Amino acid sequence: MDQTDLADALNATQAAQRVGTRQPLADDVHEVLVDMLMNHALEPGSRLSIDSMARALKVSPTPVREALARLEAQGLVVKEPRRGYRVAPLIGLDDLRALIDFRLLVEPAAAAAAARNASTDEAAALKAFARSGGSGGQDSTTNRLDMIYDATFHDTIAKLSGNPWLRDSLVHLRSHLHMYRLYHHAQQAAATKPEHVAIARAIALRDPDAAAEAMRAHLTTAMKRIDDVFASGKLKLPRQG
Repeated sequence: MDQTDLADALNATQAAQRVGTRQPLADDVHEVLVDMLMNHALEPGSRLSIDSMARALKVSPTPVREALARLEAQGLVVKEPRRGYRVAPLIGLDDLRALIDFRLLVEPAAAAAAARNASTDEAAALKAFARSGGSGGQDSTTNRLDMIYDATFHDTIAKLSGNPWLRDSLVHLRSHLHMYRLYHHAQQAAATKPEHVAIARAIALRDPDAAAEAMRAHLTTAMKRIDDVFASGKLKLPRQG
């Protein structure tokens, strides 16, 4: 990607437009790069030049470097000795299935614990939040909002479970980043909304068994949706890096 193309791609994101309106911060640059990673404007395996991105965004290299360090911790970019950063390869379907298998071990238990532990106000807030997202749009900004909605919903349940170890393990998976990056334009987010509402409703009813089963059904169905998208030929399987 040459300097002109990079500048156009960077500045097409809403986050990039915010960078130009106030003192640039690493958070803003991070949002720009996440948008680009979600919509594949930065292709898997491509090299990332700190100086080129800084010039395109009209910022110093420092916030770009800080943003890339955060992305490395999230597994979205890879730093190679003496070669700088490159975009991490997409997670493969086998790895994604393994990720879902792990989540099936812990998230139904988290939902059950949330049903036992959440206060009336917390359960009501969870229900309201479950109804608030999941638009399923195709553009990168909407895709990223859907990702944040999904991640926040699952993190809230983990928090309500009262088990900080469980919540921490889910946070470090960064599964939502990888899942949404893999099938960003498959328009699957809208399908998750009623499943989130069902989980939240079971938690509000103080029914641990129903909450666990609703979470189990949600995760199982999410993997089936992804399998179906790739089986249909709408999306190609990523190359394994």
